[in-house]
Amino acid sequence: MGTTFPSRVCPDQACRAGVTIRPIEEKDKPEWLHLWTGKGGYIEFYNSLDKITPEISDTTFARFLDANEPVYSVVAVDDSGKIIGFANYLTHRNTWTVEDALYLNDLFVSSESRLHGVGRKLIEYIYGEADRLKCKKCYWSTQFENHRAQLLYTKKFIGTTTTDEVASIPSGKLYLTRSKQSPKGAIECLYNDAFASIKKTTSPYYYQLCITKVYQEGEADFNRFDDSEEERQSKDEWIFPIADELKIHVCEKEDGSRAIAWKDVNGDLGDKFEFVIDEEVRGSEVEAFGMTIYKCLFENKYQTSYAKVNDPNQLKEFIYNPKGELLTFDELKDLNDLEEYETDEYEDCETLPIDAPKGETKYASTDVDLHLYDTRTGTFILHLAKPDFELKLIDLGNWEYTLYIHGETTRINTTLSKNMNPTFNYQHLSFIFNDYTVDEGGINACSWLVKFPDYNDMSKFQTVFLGLMYETLNRRKWGETEEHDYFVDAFSRVSIGDAKDLESEEEEESEEENEGDGPVKWETEKNEKNSSLTVGYAKDRSYVVRGDKIGVFSEDDAGQLNFQTAIINVADLKGKHFSPEKMLLHQQDQYMIISNPQFDDKALYKMDLTRGKIVEEWEVSKDVPVKSYAPTSKFAQLTDEQTLTGISSNGLFTIDPRLSGTKLVNDKTYKAYKTTNNQFQTLATTDKGYIALGSGKGDIRLFDRLGANAKTALPSLGDPIIGIDVSKDGRWLLATCKTYLLLIDNKISDGQKNAGKLGFTNYFDKDKKPTPRRLALKPEHEAYMVRENGGKQLSFTPAYFNTGRDSKETTIVTSLGKYVVTWSMGKVLLDKENPYLVKRYTQNVIADNFKFGSNNEVIMALQDDVSMVSRRSLANPKNVFK
Repeated sequence: MGTTFPSRVCPDQACRAGVTIRPIEEKDKPEWLHLWTGKGGYIEFYNSLDKITPEISDTTFARFLDANEPVYSVVAVDDSGKIIGFANYLTHRNTWTVEDALYLNDLFVSSESRLHGVGRKLIEYIYGEADRLKCKKCYWSTQFENHRAQLLYTKKFIGTTTTDEVASIPSGKLYLTRSKQSPKGAIECLYNDAFASIKKTTSPYYYQLCITKVYQEGEADFNRFDDSEEERQSKDEWIFPIADELKIHVCEKEDGSRAIAWKDVNGDLGDKFEFVIDEEVRGSEVEAFGMTIYKCLFENKYQTSYAKVNDPNQLKEFIYNPKGELLTFDELKDLNDLEEYETDEYEDCETLPIDAPKGETKYASTDVDLHLYDTRTGTFILHLAKPDFELKLIDLGNWEYTLYIHGETTRINTTLSKNMNPTFNYQHLSFIFNDYTVDEGGINACSWLVKFPDYNDMSKFQTVFLGLMYETLNRRKWGETEEHDYFVDAFSRVSIGDAKDLESEEEEESEEENEGDGPVKWETEKNEKNSSLTVGYAKDRSYVVRGDKIGVFSEDDAGQLNFQTAIINVADLKGKHFSPEKMLLHQQDQYMIISNPQFDDKALYKMDLTRGKIVEEWEVSKDVPVKSYAPTSKFAQLTDEQTLTGISSNGLFTIDPRLSGTKLVNDKTYKAYKTTNNQFQTLATTDKGYIALGSGKGDIRLFDRLGANAKTALPSLGDPIIGIDVSKDGRWLLATCKTYLLLIDNKISDGQKNAGKLGFTNYFDKDKKPTPRRLALKPEHEAYMVRENGGKQLSFTPAYFNTGRDSKETTIVTSLGKYVVTWSMGKVLLDKENPYLVKRYTQNVIADNFKFGSNNEVIMALQDDVSMVSRRSLANPKNVFK
């Protein structure tokens, strides 16, 4: 190789309790492999056994022994000669220093040998190695949830001393406060006498919060014979990295005492630490401590000194307001921990009194009625009548707002967010929203309806509400851009013309009891789950991915879906197995293009479906990761067209496999944006090759060809676009967000300069962007599903139109959780009361799409099975959610 790295032979270093740390030797390979990939080993801990192949392990071990490789390993050996731990590390060049840097890649101690200082001694050895190898910097990474490792690394690797202290509070008590649902008790005093400090670390812009126990005279003597320094550290001091995840904040308790509080990220829902400050501590000290926390968070995020900015306004984003926090579904409670809900959910929604949130009131009214949805009757029941309660919209600061309703017996405090599923219905002068709470009985998902006396009152509320919703989703002031009309239209019920033609082409729905095909079982050796689905155009085949296998399914003469075969052990040309992603059928369904970004984000693979193996590997680019790809036109896969349209997170390009070397066509068709934060992630094409592009920021761009600027740019509603589809003629665009869909008419309306043209080829007038139609479940139906799913957050799978060369797009299909959902476009555009149908399964629906050429047959990949169902077997939601 031409470069000889420093010798890996150095003196043994002894540990207490007979443990020795030494460089790894060739004879150590079996024991090292056991700790590396064996049961209960390092790779299993990181849930990565499917990623580390024997070839990777063998190559890694060989590098440890190669003097020309800058990769090293040391092992911890007990007094019997058994290897009980290891540390793998490497050195590399550093553009910020002349000296090399040392990176601790892996550290592991067997479970039976932990808590005896072995891990600490391995780290001490690594520090000695850094000195010996003349490395300027040592660093590492570990899971944020791995709290013990955080403590261990923080103490030794970051390294602090009392001279690093930047702020302190001299006296207080440390408590662990648990949620009411915890079986461990409500509150535990960890230290009866302690002091809090904020300390610098040897890593720039990283700080830690230290809570240190104060011993009374003689008290420390009881602990001097502890076996483990780690155990003693857990008794004498708690150390936490100052990071946004902890939500550290200064608060005032009900008894008037002051406290520093932060989340216990390793505890149960609602668990938190509280450092309750003694009364004699001056208020100015507490304020200074809190301000220092915000400065530390600023420096950590922006990796620059706050002294260079010295603007208190820059700290506002780090001021955490626990009263204004929306409890996310994932945080509420794991499904397995929940007991069955009581049948009387109406009582569950009788909220307990809570303190009013503090902030500026943006809207207030007592001239409304409040109704609560009752699933037993399927209706909204009057809960509070005017003027017995007040409705407010309150500004909590830092782009957070809350809807607060308070009466004598009812308090509702709901942070404005997309999870509310807010819906305005002008026909009934009502506003409907969902509220999620958690108590001893579990999660309560309630759907509320606010009834306004007249149109003007409702319009006034809607204007204020949508302005605040826009600000919280987009983190900027309402009215600063020209996007507010687009945003308002997306949350309003507005009928769109040209819907009758769509509705007339739909088949009449019936309430027949046709259940469709039963699920098709696909048996595999491992306990793997289905992950994706693609439906053929040229051939009657559907393909489902499960691990490194692809199942092939087809419809028989009787119209039943059957399992045909499985393509097993999907591997690249070097024999490395991987799980296929982003399946795209190609060249009359003879081939399939697949990828795996974690495997190689700059490569695509061409699989011959007749042979069931990958026959070509395409290196698309040396330095541009491929985010997604699509046919050059909607029905290109029905032809022998070889090229594809691809996107990176910042550009669009043609992929041509006929090129030698890399396959990205670097000519005038390559559109790379100068701005670097576009977050492009999904695309679709029309039959003429027009391109619709959706981003992680939520905006949508329409192009008539590659290499040109977008003719139309539709602003974000605040949520990422996770899927996009277009009708074959480009008239209709369907975008999928996590909790709703957007249906957009791309035809430029009358009265505009380019009337009758499409937004792909011509510009809309500046103030007349198309009206987005926001498709979501009714709030009361969503609340039902959330309750049923134990509070697990629901997310739509990418939605699709029915499509075919000779068929018109009339229906939309998607799924969320255990439900498949179809929307009638005719009913949506005519603003019909019940535009969607649903069907429930016993498994989660992973992906779904219409059979090519049909608007009736839907093919679905469930977690374990594959199924085809007639849309006629889907039911009116009022008959399902009851």
